[in-house]
Amino acid sequence: MIKSVKIAVILLAVALTAVAGEGNHDSAGSGGILSGQRQDKLAPPVVNEKYEYYEVCGSCEKDVQCDLQKKCIRWKDGKKYDSVTNWKVKWDYDHNRTSGACTTDSFLVTVDVVFHLPKWVRTGDAPQPLVEKWENYLANLMTHEKGHSDRAIEAANGLVQAVAELPPARTCAELDRAVHTLCQTRMDKLIEDQKDYDTATRHGTTQGAVFP
Repeated sequence: MIKSVKIAVILLAVALTAVAGEGNHDSAGSGGILSGQRQDKLAPPVVNEKYEYYEVCGSCEKDVQCDLQKKCIRWKDGKKYDSVTNWKVKWDYDHNRTSGACTTDSFLVTVDVVFHLPKWVRTGDAPQPLVEKWENYLANLMTHEKGHSDRAIEAANGLVQAVAELPPARTCAELDRAVHTLCQTRMDKLIEDQKDYDTATRHGTTQGAVFP
């Protein structure tokens, strides 16, 4: 029993001079510039990771398990999970106007990830087999959570690449609509991919992220 993923997808209104948003975004190239040349200017996503812990106590397996079940995270589906990963994909870009065309400029994607995990506050008399069992469980738990993070980062990389493949738009308003549509489509796919990952792993159970 592990986790569910919290996803924030907020499509913000766009301005004609600079655009910022949360979710996914792609950029187009400037008028007269080939897609391959635009790709040379692409910046990789910026990834920010943060770890937050809740404390679990106990000096024997049963006590640790009971405290874990009591303190684990209640998700919006009403179920409780040992860990949760929150991720948010944000984007920001300017407009590059030429005669009869508008493209994105300085397109940047940021992925913010927060891992919520249990931390066993063990006493000095905790038996070594229990310590090893916990450390193995925590490692498997992190493997599962990293899987969610990796999927968000992979999607962000795909967005950056897709931006370079957008053709120039006649107006910046038209460009913003194209970016919005592309963002929405890719975010929807990422959400489904995350759900499929949890289904396939049974929220980390098949990866050994179960205590004891």
